[in-house]
Amino acid sequence: MTTNLPPRSRVLAALVTGAATTAYYASPDVIRSRTARGWVKGALAAASVAASIPDMRAMIAARKQKDAAPTGALRLDGTDLPDATGLDATDVVYRAVDENRTADDGAPAPRDLRPALVGGLVVGSLALSTVGTVAFERWVFRRGERLLAEGRPLAHTRAALVLGALMTALTLIPQEDD
Repeated sequence: MTTNLPPRSRVLAALVTGAATTAYYASPDVIRSRTARGWVKGALAAASVAASIPDMRAMIAARKQKDAAPTGALRLDGTDLPDATGLDATDVVYRAVDENRTADDGAPAPRDLRPALVGGLVVGSLALSTVGTVAFERWVFRRGERLLAEGRPLAHTRAALVLGALMTALTLIPQEDD
């Protein structure tokens, strides 16, 4: 039985991301100054992004290598093609009736969507994502402050440990190239 272990760069990124997430959400227990917490959280976010760069570069290189690899293309009669393009001068290419598409093309791209509509959908999605993230951050912080007011020690750290473990696990999820 063969097990596919994640690349070392992804393991490093997962560990740094998990530790940074834990420190990010636990910072109110250690740093009471709001300004100092903001600087520390910015540094933690930067460290998390920096740790993911080697894994991202490895994924891009693997994808480029996969795209450059010969596909083992065949002619319509089943014989190998020397250049792996899938076509040669003897092949007949059947055209679809509409707009000179080949018969094996997928559905055409939607042309009736106006650029303003697409731009509006993008801006709306970004705004919704931002509002949701801010709402979650505030909820986590207020929950920790409520637990702190009840006298629980390290009130923010419990949620921070859960979120750090969750981010570590999400970072280790295998990619399609693995």
